[in-house]
Amino acid sequence: MATTSVFAIGMVAWNILRLYPGDRWLPVRLGNFVAPWLFLILLVALAVAWLGRRPRLSRLLALLVLVSVLRFWPVLTPRLSSPNAQANAPVSQLRVMTFNVHFSNRDALGIVDLVRAETPDIVAFQECTMDLITPLYAGLGDEYPYFLLDDGETPRLVLMSRYPLQGYVPPPGAWRTQWAQVETPLGLVTVWNVHSSSSLSQRAWEWQREVFSAVANQVDGEEGPVLVLGDFNTTDHNDNYRLMADRLTDVHRAVGWGFGFTFPRRWLDRQDLSMATPALRIDHIFISKHWEPLETHVVTDSAGSDHLPVVATLRWRY
Repeated sequence: MATTSVFAIGMVAWNILRLYPGDRWLPVRLGNFVAPWLFLILLVALAVAWLGRRPRLSRLLALLVLVSVLRFWPVLTPRLSSPNAQANAPVSQLRVMTFNVHFSNRDALGIVDLVRAETPDIVAFQECTMDLITPLYAGLGDEYPYFLLDDGETPRLVLMSRYPLQGYVPPPGAWRTQWAQVETPLGLVTVWNVHSSSSLSQRAWEWQREVFSAVANQVDGEEGPVLVLGDFNTTDHNDNYRLMADRLTDVHRAVGWGFGFTFPRRWLDRQDLSMATPALRIDHIFISKHWEPLETHVVTDSAGSDHLPVVATLRWRY
């Protein structure tokens, strides 16, 4: 019971420190990364306190559970598909995918099969090497003839599209990103492919914040539809995430169900150290107000990567 009491005190402190200083302090940042798992531990702790007949501790833990439920409510509520959405013609819809394929992955055929099975219109790849880029283009080029490679060092960012692509030089600070416009049948769409650094160290957290701020400032100046997708290396409970979420809609929080974990998945060359079941949601798809999100899901096949792909179907708002 002493362990349960210490955990409850720690959770109270963490919830207070989330307000200030927030993610600037590493323990808070780490707590935000594993927030879904803290929520599950809270449920167990509440059961232990209640069975142990500790009324004060039970009330405190019940309050903490309530706070967590309110925080997670958007993804804990089952989504019912809209009949109106099903009746709309596909021409008004756009399907997009983000996928960090892992720099040491060589399963190009598996990735090609996965993309074909999901039939996205636009695919944003992260961590592509030349060992993957060449066979990916060979396997998908007929269906995705428009191909854009970033100017960075390997591993690279890649956009593949059924529709014409025009790339632009990202603004200062937007390190490891792609900025493009896609000429879809619905009209021009601005697309950002993001592969952020991790945020475990203080410098990395500040660097990540700089990247997100640069992209967010550019998004603020856009008048047309925008998609921002990729491997953000941050969860929806971290402070840097808010730089995107305060401007754009996180498709998973809008129409997804469950925690939507995408990382880390067991990958081909490190089966001994990686996990079979992901524990974090760090791959995101954000959309502007010009879109209505219809559906999103995490693909269960990683095709040899340590990330699971995320797919979303969107409808243009006229």
